[in-house]
Amino acid sequence: MKRKVGLFLLAVMVAVSLGATVVVSLAMYRLVSEKQAEEIRNLEASLTDRFAIFEVLLRSQHGRIKAHMEKVLPQIADELASTGRNPADLSAEELGAVARKYAVEHIYFIDRSHKVFQTNLPSDMNLVFPESPFTRFLDTVFENGRVMSDGIDMSSQTGTLRTYSYFGPRGSNYIVETSTGIRESLSKGDFGWMGKYFFDDIFVDAVRSNEYVKDVDIFLVTPAGAWSLLHVGRKLAPDLVDHVAKTGREEIVDADGRHVTIYSRYTSAGVPAKDDPISHKLVIRQITYDTGLAREAVIKVFVSSMIVLALMLPIVFWISSCLLQRQILDPLFNLRGEAGAIAEGDLEHAIANTDRRDEIGHLARSFEAMRGAVRNTIFDLKETNLSIERFVPQAFLAIMGKPSIVSVMLGDNKRQNMTVLFSDIRNFTTLSEKMTPDENFAFINSYLERMGPVIRDHNGFIDKYIGDAIMALFENADDALRASLAMMDTLAGFNAERRAGGLEPVGIGIGLNTGSLMLGTIGEKHRMDGTVISDAVNLASRVESLTKVYQVGILISRHTYDELADPKAYDIRPIDVVVVKGKTEPVTLFEVFERNDPAVRAAKKQTRDLLLAGVEALVRNDTPTARRHFEESLVLLPGDPAATNLLKSCV
Repeated sequence: MKRKVGLFLLAVMVAVSLGATVVVSLAMYRLVSEKQAEEIRNLEASLTDRFAIFEVLLRSQHGRIKAHMEKVLPQIADELASTGRNPADLSAEELGAVARKYAVEHIYFIDRSHKVFQTNLPSDMNLVFPESPFTRFLDTVFENGRVMSDGIDMSSQTGTLRTYSYFGPRGSNYIVETSTGIRESLSKGDFGWMGKYFFDDIFVDAVRSNEYVKDVDIFLVTPAGAWSLLHVGRKLAPDLVDHVAKTGREEIVDADGRHVTIYSRYTSAGVPAKDDPISHKLVIRQITYDTGLAREAVIKVFVSSMIVLALMLPIVFWISSCLLQRQILDPLFNLRGEAGAIAEGDLEHAIANTDRRDEIGHLARSFEAMRGAVRNTIFDLKETNLSIERFVPQAFLAIMGKPSIVSVMLGDNKRQNMTVLFSDIRNFTTLSEKMTPDENFAFINSYLERMGPVIRDHNGFIDKYIGDAIMALFENADDALRASLAMMDTLAGFNAERRAGGLEPVGIGIGLNTGSLMLGTIGEKHRMDGTVISDAVNLASRVESLTKVYQVGILISRHTYDELADPKAYDIRPIDVVVVKGKTEPVTLFEVFERNDPAVRAAKKQTRDLLLAGVEALVRNDTPTARRHFEESLVLLPGDPAATNLLKSCV
């Protein structure tokens, strides 16, 4: 035992060494991460300082452009007014001449519906501005007689930085708008070299000077979106912009976890003013940083520590692991495998190490005793459940919403729309009189043994046996009808066996009805039974009894016919409209003749549509039309009982 304890302590030493390695690695990771975070903050501050310089440049250039537009926009409006022409009538050449004359880049004319109805930029022709703060600003420009500006903005078409000016001539229903590209105008002005330095070098330098900085960018947020000032066409997602606007910062790590992109809100150093072109705009900084340094540091520390451990402890670790494996782990693994085998249902699996005299031997013997107890219990439960299911179908419990028979209480019930099937052996009384009691039971059980699986295979369950009769329930009317046809096929095989044994064949009648019924339990606390209570059940029984009257194998009610997904997919025809015993309302009965002889089946198909049309006319109380259809049916199939019966219903 001392040796086992010593080996355990040695294993603990190895575990502690590994734990220390992990702690040191994590500490190194935290240290490097903090250094990286500090470097990112310094980068953000640097971007702020660099953009502050550019703000001054933008304000100056915007002021120059605005001053020029305050001069030329009224001149453009006056020139148009003097000619008496509508701007919409200007040709492209004339509009281009106006733009060149007054040294403007793009010129637009906007009407009261906020639509660009004339411009020298074809891509913006007929552009309509949606309702927004910008259109409310445009409404203040109409007939103002003053040149107005909304500051620096981004083109919604090109994503380039531009400045826009607006002038609403008095007495006119349009606005003259001009736009000028900031980058192009800077290159032509006094600050051309500085503008080029901003766009090409001032921010890119942050990437060049630090190998861990992969990308930097500046985005200006406008109603047209958040566009990059450095990379034309690059745009931020609206939900990301909203998040940064609310919280001021967002960090996104890429899929491999190596790069992190930080988006942060830029705050202008100047005091925001109403007419300032930049300070009232939202500016977002972007920095993409390679955080792999922290991970690399952790990996290096961890690998170095593992090398030291590999050099110092290999022999001791190998000896201790072998002993531990043989004395403790292997027996426990065996028990685990044996538990898995039992969990998979193998209750005969042998239990090893029961002859050991230590704690593992005691555990193995206890496990063996438990296996025997579980085996006996499971066997008893299986036998009990199988016995219970013979009396209470599992489908009945499922409809009631009960997981097992244990949870069923007296009075539990549920309303359900179902199709009820009744089947009965024809002339069973006469047949049974020729047999002894033992032969009677043998015959019935042989018959039911074949019919029961047919019902279950078609998603139904048998509610009860009433002598030779079967009462079954289906949640789907099509399943019930298909089960009825399959029962007829099974009966044909059953009769073939009886003929081969020198016995006379038997016939059955099947009746179907669909309706709402109550499933539940009745009785008293010491004796309960599952049952079904409904007028639909009684009607199904009456329909089955009428199969003897009409000499047909399968009869269904109108309620079941209407529930079929496609009644014409089966060979079904109306056979009579009757008031069954115990009822006051007439019921339309349908014959299923799908298993008739081919010649009879073909003859009945000829008149099916006429009979259906006649029954529909009867439902509408259109007796003359119904009579005509039934008489036409008799012409096609003289003496047809169905047409004869239905014709009587017209009286």
